[in-house]
Amino acid sequence: MQMTNHSDQIPNDLALEILAKLPVKSLKRFNCVRKSWLNLLENPDFKSMYYENLKSKTAHSSSLLLWRSFYHGDKNVPSENNVHLLSGERYENMVTLALPTLVESYDPGELLECVNGIICHYERGSEVIGLWNPKTDERKIIPPGINDDEPGFDRHVSVHGFGYDNVNDDYKVIQCVYYNYSQMLFEEPVLRIWQIYSLKFNYWKKLDIEMTMKENVDKASIAYLNGVCHWWGSEFATNGLEEQVLVSFNLSTETFRTTSIVWVQENDYSFTRTLVVLNESVTLISSFAQNNLIEISILGEVGVKESWVKLFTLGPFPSEWRYPMRMGNKCDVIFYIRDDSNELASFDVITGKVIHNINIKTRMFGTWIYKESLLSFTKEIN
Repeated sequence: MQMTNHSDQIPNDLALEILAKLPVKSLKRFNCVRKSWLNLLENPDFKSMYYENLKSKTAHSSSLLLWRSFYHGDKNVPSENNVHLLSGERYENMVTLALPTLVESYDPGELLECVNGIICHYERGSEVIGLWNPKTDERKIIPPGINDDEPGFDRHVSVHGFGYDNVNDDYKVIQCVYYNYSQMLFEEPVLRIWQIYSLKFNYWKKLDIEMTMKENVDKASIAYLNGVCHWWGSEFATNGLEEQVLVSFNLSTETFRTTSIVWVQENDYSFTRTLVVLNESVTLISSFAQNNLIEISILGEVGVKESWVKLFTLGPFPSEWRYPMRMGNKCDVIFYIRDDSNELASFDVITGKVIHNINIKTRMFGTWIYKESLLSFTKEIN
């Protein structure tokens, strides 16, 4: 009796439509079913189909939260902080949020992450961290972390993530307290102590683990997804060479895994990376100065370096477009245009065209120094 091969009964076009709706991890597992499925994401037609499905899943699922800060060269002039909520088909709806001050002597600080409608903001270089729900206007200043007395060393604090522990119904913040011989922040710490805060119990505790710290590149190096805080940083491999790794810290189990980031364009040492979430997957947007290209790569499975899949290579872009900020609510790449226009732009990765400019002016003049970050503003838990 001859066995019927049911896979041969499915038209290839229909099979591709089904596959285009699957996450990268599942696509990898189907590589061995048919020879034509071996390298699907290298097929331009399939990638277009896959991208259109991403757009339909993410369109209007969240808004964008734009944080901007202006520091004056004169210390006697107070800094200014603006937080805008952008929504709509073309991000045309803008609401300015009054982010609360952290404490009396501090301004609202910088945005770290937004999870379930709760914004985590902090004062860089201090231990002042706040949580704020714009919908209810509930706010909380988190108590300082555990202070270990290490005489002879300078103490520093680096907040690494904020997220929701769905197993224990708790919100948590993770930070690294590290000590240096001097005030030089870029030297290798002589001691690191990891701490985690529980909102439910309102206390910090130490973690008996040793993890790679995030790169010192503001918000671009961290992302939260489904109970896991991710960040990327550098560490030395067994061969003595420095390599980039993704650290994935599980807020429920309070354990972590690392994944090697194995690609860098040859001889290009001036690159930037932005860590984002795309279609429930950790995604890296890598920008290379040598040829002004960017690469968008999705991680199929945490801990498996071979599961990185390069979805798109885009460009070349004008030099002032070299710093992509994140993915928008239509799976478009949001850039900050560093020229006289001082605007944001939305770029469609399939058509290769600018969808529209997001006309939000900055005040780049005189002795003002400008910083910004862009987050996804997700809806609160029902």
